[in-house]
Amino acid sequence: MTLNEQFGSLGLMVLMGVWIGASFSVYQRFIHPHGKKRWILFATDPVFWIIQALLLFALLLPLNEGVLRFYLFLGVALGFSFYKWILEKPFLYLFDGILAIIVQLGRLIGKSVTILLLYPLYFLLKLVYRLCRMTVNAILKILLFLLVLPLKIFWWMLRLFLPGKWVAGLEKKMIGARRLFVKWLTVITRRR
Repeated sequence: MTLNEQFGSLGLMVLMGVWIGASFSVYQRFIHPHGKKRWILFATDPVFWIIQALLLFALLLPLNEGVLRFYLFLGVALGFSFYKWILEKPFLYLFDGILAIIVQLGRLIGKSVTILLLYPLYFLLKLVYRLCRMTVNAILKILLFLLVLPLKIFWWMLRLFLPGKWVAGLEKKMIGARRLFVKWLTVITRRR
């Protein structure tokens, strides 16, 4: 292995140390629970470190055929400590800002979809419902008129030809039926 390859490998390991520090900060921000759900760390911590090790080795393999030397581990530790000492606070500040922008953008898109699509759709469905209800009420009132008109004519003819006592008896019996009919009609045509 030449000196250029060794310096390239060392530089890559320092950058990988910075990458591991940044990804560890992001991992802690999202995965590490604050409370009772500590059991999840038994699954996520090994997966995180295995992914980091595989990524480190995959980047090291084309550069120096995957030869691991002690100074490469020192380079990773140097990069990680450099990140923790100098880059962590600015990185997390920038990361939180980007997350806040993404969250605000998601809320804006959600509100836009709600205002531009869901409210008009709700209004249209409500309008169609009310138009259907008005049409049904109009049809029912027309049918009621067409049914009641012959009944009133028939009732008027009965009053002409039947004696008064019989008409009074029929009127008493018809009061209960009329109340039931009016109650049924108000249930059908009532507005909501």
